[in-house]
Amino acid sequence: MNVTVKLTGPMVARTGTRDARVAVPDEATVEDVVEQLGERYGPQVSAGIADGLGIRSDTSLVRESDHEPLSVHSPVEAGDTVCVQVHA
Repeated sequence: MNVTVKLTGPMVARTGTRDARVAVPDEATVEDVVEQLGERYGPQVSAGIADGLGIRSDTSLVRESDHEPLSVHSPVEAGDTVCVQVHA
């Protein structure tokens, strides 16, 4: 399934885009989305969003449709848009 990721701030500079579409398996979580971003754009992107403890403290992720805050364990669905906001 496909999930769209909207990027802001330093993430745009790291990826060269404001919108990325990644393919993840059914039953995927935000962690799968972050891993796919890292595979496509490099480990500096995934490391800028999450670390071994979860979402970095200077970063927030929300589901665009309902503005629900997300964690690395939050499930995603086909067609979801995840917004990544880095707070510098």
